[in-house]
Amino acid sequence: MKKYAVAVMLPLVIQACSSGPDYKEARAEVLELHDKVMIDSEKAIRNRMKLDSLSLKMDSLKLLKPGLDTAIVSQKMTALKARLDSADGQMNTWMRAFEAELGDRSNDEAVAYFREEEKKIKRLDSVYADVIKESDAFLSDLKQK
Repeated sequence: MKKYAVAVMLPLVIQACSSGPDYKEARAEVLELHDKVMIDSEKAIRNRMKLDSLSLKMDSLKLLKPGLDTAIVSQKMTALKARLDSADGQMNTWMRAFEAELGDRSNDEAVAYFREEEKKIKRLDSVYADVIKESDAFLSDLKQK
């Protein structure tokens, strides 16, 4: 009888030990990514401010760099500012929709939710990385011209 009880209980014990991740771990991973993306957001805001400042000084920039095509530079600035604003808007939208506390959801439902949110914040991280890289290069190139 004891062998039968062990045979029945062993699979249950193994299943309990090998169950999926705890939702708190999944949430912590998402929040860690969020913190990283917030740093990128701050970089994007700084680049946006630099572009704003430079766009107000196009006449001075033209005097310093007579060969500079200010129309093309202005178009590029406008496009970069729009992309930086878009990234910021996407981040704000994500943060407003994000639910850190999930109430009555089961652990599996909560883990699934946080995994989906992780995908979203990773996409945002990629958006920020691309636009920051491009705006950094543009600002650096503008200084050198």
